[in-house]
Amino acid sequence: MQTNISRETLYELVWTTPVKALASQHGISDVAFAKTCKQHNIPLPPRGHWAKLEAGKKVYRQPLPERAIGMPRDVAFGASKWDYYGSAPRNLIELELTPPQPFVETLGEVRAKLAKRVKQVTVSRDLSLAHPVIRKLLEADIPRREKYLASTYRSLYDAPFFDSPFEQRRLRALNALFLCLEKNDARVTSSGKNPEEFYARVGLSDVSISIDDPKPERSSWHGGDIAKVAASPLVVKVSRGATLDELRTTWHDKSDDRVEAYLTEIAINVIVAGEYTCRERENSRYQWLVKYKADLIERAHRERDEAEKAERERRVKEEKARVDRLLSESKALREAEEIRAYVASVRKLNENSMDPVPEDELRNWALWALEQADRIDPVRSRRFLIDR
Repeated sequence: MQTNISRETLYELVWTTPVKALASQHGISDVAFAKTCKQHNIPLPPRGHWAKLEAGKKVYRQPLPERAIGMPRDVAFGASKWDYYGSAPRNLIELELTPPQPFVETLGEVRAKLAKRVKQVTVSRDLSLAHPVIRKLLEADIPRREKYLASTYRSLYDAPFFDSPFEQRRLRALNALFLCLEKNDARVTSSGKNPEEFYARVGLSDVSISIDDPKPERSSWHGGDIAKVAASPLVVKVSRGATLDELRTTWHDKSDDRVEAYLTEIAINVIVAGEYTCRERENSRYQWLVKYKADLIERAHRERDEAEKAERERRVKEEKARVDRLLSESKALREAEEIRAYVASVRKLNENSMDPVPEDELRNWALWALEQADRIDPVRSRRFLIDR
């Protein structure tokens, strides 16, 4: 079950309660708990802190740093990486949900602060100092190139991905952007040997990045046009070019204005997009909880109505069963009385008969018949008292 705690609250807790005790409360190890605190930039007491505190000595409390860009304001324990919104509290119906408080800084202010911090991005002439992601792509291209050059029939399906002037230009632009992002705490990742998109991890938010031909045709089994010229148009998309609160997310090559001139702006906007995603997730989680709570209340009302209906039907069915049993018992009593009257009639007729049944035979039959009458008689058997 996910537990959300604000950074400020967790900061107070870790400086007033040992980490082992807090970790135990959340069902995780103290190492995992400390790692989570470090991830959210929450300082922990140094070694010897609790001994000094117990001895009455003065201790220094490291102040809480500001929240990193792209990091949520709440720390989630027990959250699943597969669940976008996390899990809802067990007592959600009883909770009073309040909208998230406005952020101290607007996205515009965050961007302005970044603009002062992020250094100008320059594109190198080669890829000798390649970012690890770019280096991995280039290294994976080596056996493809060797196979292509050694072949007597050179097919574009076997051609290296990144040998054309266009691809070299594209990789240099990506490399410069990635190096800048890494210097500003945004980790870049990719998947595949010929990726169309890359991802920058800003805090805990992923932002997609694409620098490519406006109509790329990429796959892991189809090589590129090794003769494609560097002047071919490039388009840059952040978050797939989505509209993000007046934040620019798309840049196009123009005849006198190439996208490389905007890499610094692009890097800044990637980081701001991570912060935007973080804030949107917080708002989305609140909206999800509101809807989920309404659904739970509606479901509870529906289940209550269904339970009440089932109880009414059960009572009606029970009352009908009692009436049916009463009628059955009444019928059984009449049958018992009829049997007794029948026995009495047989005995009387036997007394006046010219050819009477032997007394011992009549007595045995009468005892058996009267036993049957007593058995079905609800009064004699006291069956009418059962399940009243």
